[in-house]
Order: sequence, then C-alpha cells, then structure tokens
Amino acid sequence: MAEEYRLRMEGSGWSIIDQATHEPARLDGVPLAAMEAEEAKHMLAILRSIDRVRTASKRLASANRKRSDTTQIAANPQIDAAFEALRPFKTGCARCGSCTGICRKAPAEADAAIG
Repeated sequence: MAEEYRLRMEGSGWSIIDQATHEPARLDGVPLAAMEAEEAKHMLAILRSIDRVRTASKRLASANRKRSDTTQIAANPQIDAAFEALRPFKTGCARCGSCTGICRKAPAEADAAIG
C-alpha cells in the first residue's frame, strides 16, 4: 500500500502533506500544519491508523455484501429497537409526524399516543 501522507518542514513547523493533493492533510476540516515535530509524528501515525481502519472496513463491507447476496438473515427486533434512535427522523405524516405506521394500522391508538 502506498503511503498517502508524508511530513514536510514548512517555515518553523511541520505539516502532514496529502500525497494526492500535495496540500496539508485535513482532519475534521482542520489543516494539519505548523506543528511541532513530535506532534506531527503522532498525527501522522493517527492518520495512517484511520486509513487502515477505513480500508479494513471497506474490505469487510464488500465481503459482507457478497455473503448477504447468498444468505438471508432474519431481522432481530431487539437490535432494530436499540438502533431506532440512530435513524433519521421521518416527517410528513400529518397525524403523528413520525410516520411509524401506527396511525395507519390503529388510528385511535395513534391519537391516544400523540395526546
């Protein structure tokens, strides 16, 4: 795997340079420039670790997609309920505002739940 980042001395500090753009790399939008040598070395190690995790994650996701094409796994309602809070809000239902489907299945129960 080719190195995507390298260190470069710029003025009085060190920058981590993205090999693809030849510009200082960014982490969460912050340019990694004008750092002390030790800080730059640590940040370079962090960026490389992030890239390794990202590469492994893509590889695993690809393998899972291939496997899921051939294997059907039953949905687990407990897991679905635990991750419900992470799903984006759905709007557009005039009755409940969340479009969970309860207002279509049991309108009286939905009215009682909404208040």
